[in-house]
Amino acid sequence: MTVISPSLDDERLFTSRQAGGRFLYKIYFLVFLTGIVSLLYYRVTNIAYDHPVLWFLITLAEFWFGVTWFLQQGFRWAPTYHVEYPERLAESNLPPIDVLVCTADPDREPPSIVANTLLSLMSYDYDVNKLSYYISDDGGSQLTFHAVYLASIFAKSWLPFCKKYNVEPRSPKVYFSTSSTSSPSGQSFRQEYDKIKAKFEKMQERIEKAGQIRNVPIETRNEHKGFKEWDTKVDPRDHASIIEVLLRGNGVDKDDEGNPMPSLVYVSREKRPTSHHRFKAGALNALNRVSALISNAPLVINVDCDMYSNNSQALRHAVCYFLDPKESHRIGYVQFPQSFGGITDNDLYGNGVKRIYEIEFFGTNAHNGPMYAGTGTIHRRESLNGRKYDPNVKIKLEDKSVRGSKNWVELEVHAKLVTTCTYEEGKPWGSEMGLMYGSAVEDVYTGLVLHSRGWNSIFCSPERKAFLGLAPVNTNDTLIQHKRWSTGLLEIFLSDYCPMSLANLFGDGKLKLGQIMCYSFYTLWALWCLPMLIYAVVPPLAMVNGISLFPKVTNPWFRIFIFLGISSHVFSLAELMLAKGTFKMWWNETRMWMLKGTSSYLFSVMVTILKALGISESGFEITSKVIDEEALKRYNKEMMEFAVASPMFIPPITLSLLNLYCLARTVVSLVTATVMSNNLEEAELNTSLGVSNSLALVLQIIISGYISIMSLPIYKAMILRMDKGRMPTSVTVYSIGLCVTLVYLASVFM
Repeated sequence: MTVISPSLDDERLFTSRQAGGRFLYKIYFLVFLTGIVSLLYYRVTNIAYDHPVLWFLITLAEFWFGVTWFLQQGFRWAPTYHVEYPERLAESNLPPIDVLVCTADPDREPPSIVANTLLSLMSYDYDVNKLSYYISDDGGSQLTFHAVYLASIFAKSWLPFCKKYNVEPRSPKVYFSTSSTSSPSGQSFRQEYDKIKAKFEKMQERIEKAGQIRNVPIETRNEHKGFKEWDTKVDPRDHASIIEVLLRGNGVDKDDEGNPMPSLVYVSREKRPTSHHRFKAGALNALNRVSALISNAPLVINVDCDMYSNNSQALRHAVCYFLDPKESHRIGYVQFPQSFGGITDNDLYGNGVKRIYEIEFFGTNAHNGPMYAGTGTIHRRESLNGRKYDPNVKIKLEDKSVRGSKNWVELEVHAKLVTTCTYEEGKPWGSEMGLMYGSAVEDVYTGLVLHSRGWNSIFCSPERKAFLGLAPVNTNDTLIQHKRWSTGLLEIFLSDYCPMSLANLFGDGKLKLGQIMCYSFYTLWALWCLPMLIYAVVPPLAMVNGISLFPKVTNPWFRIFIFLGISSHVFSLAELMLAKGTFKMWWNETRMWMLKGTSSYLFSVMVTILKALGISESGFEITSKVIDEEALKRYNKEMMEFAVASPMFIPPITLSLLNLYCLARTVVSLVTATVMSNNLEEAELNTSLGVSNSLALVLQIIISGYISIMSLPIYKAMILRMDKGRMPTSVTVYSIGLCVTLVYLASVFM
């Protein structure tokens, strides 16, 4: 284990260490790489001239499996962990921070969730005079504004309560719904606790009541001038800018105990059908401009509306990197992990992304840092707004924040000007400054651009998770989310900022080799569909037609295939277990990887091709944060939820049926042939599917058996289950039809 110790004279604010066991890992790497090369050598020297197309497809799949495995090793070569020392920070040196929160749809992202997230962020253990909050409502909804307004009122009681009793976590919904062992005892605390809880429940009730009637009560509308914006109907896709200052900082507005409150500004940028609004990237760029106008803090953190703060010290942990006396000048942004609450014990859908944030992202710390993950990220405003890193200039974190007296009415007027849908015309927003446009995953794209400009990033993972969010709790939303991610990532690979471009390989801000490998692995996610589809279609169809695509059991090359298959799974399992996972969690993760590979990634490739042909545009699909109670019960029992007749289900269902059918038919044929062989002459045996052929088909039987076992929840959802989460009949019928078609075509052309 290599430890980089700080000099006592420097008073470093963080230290770093590399993970142990690197020697053993590198031995595994060399052995596995040798196995891949050997397998490809076998394919090249054993061309199946009688079935050249099948040979080519299976070789292509194995080559791509090998390439993606090699790229993935960039994460595993030298995992590096950082430890921060926030206790060394001087309060007077804490830099101002602007907090940007995004929401877009009050139906999929309920206003009550937005309010709780906002309240958790507003109660950081940080100087409130140095915090300003900006919430972007891209849905232009009075229900969301109503929730934010009520949150601003409740915050005047909640913030002093959190500070007085050191509450954790500081999302009131989470805090009041769980018994906190850290809460103090005593009658005075209980009285204040009950009082604050009653206020919170009243706020929640008002938010939910407005949601039910789809309107804000007249008595509430009269409380704030901002509600007049909705005196006439506001179309979410066609309306003028709405800017409302709900809390004025600089000591103007105070809490219930007379302490200053942070600024809180509601923003709904202008939308017009004739102008492209650039989805979340456009919303964050608008917030960036508004925040620069009003507070202009040197640091900017953006958080999704469903990711509440779970650690009141998180900002202090991040600031350690920006103020570190040795490394701060290199750092463009600090990325916290995305963590999720409500995940089942064995992470049914793999949405806890444990492998990414608890294994792989630590590996990026050795290669100039992690990619930008879109939420829980603190940017140096200068780096985000286009400044390139210059290794010859050790720039300090400059405080250019706007302080002193403000004319809040004038600021609202000016903020409307920078949030018009035409403001960016002729300006470098989205191309040279701010979040980048041109990808459905604007976050990763932006991070790649910043790294290409020479900036480093840091993966900051304090012991207490910084944020907790809501992950999809059904199969369809999970597949849709990964379709959006993989589509955007593939667009990045095909863009001018491709990780393997000449500029990134040899340019002034060239990326490290490990960094190129990590970015390439993620941006090529979508192409996993190709080897997965080949392996799920070609071997079973060849098998059912008596065609062997792999060496016999008695062939020494058979051992290479078995070694690569078993060792890759054992390594993957061991890695997850070391990250405090479970065997069933790994099993669920593997199943979901197969489902995403044959569904999400396949659809993303199709979308990318259609977009390139000008036939279709990739959009930004929001996964729902609304959870049906019955579906939630099934989720907690770890029953996969299908329910909707989604086209996303058809490819994986078809393939699961195909492999089950081919496996069953082949096994029956082999057993029948073996029984009959006792009564057949040797000549007749040569024409039957006997023992010799069975030895040649073992690997194909294993592959189809593996896929069939992984698909057990699918078979149950199609046949055995009668609840609302079962597989829709129409999906089953379509899948059976496709399966029959594939089997028929194979019997004709193979």
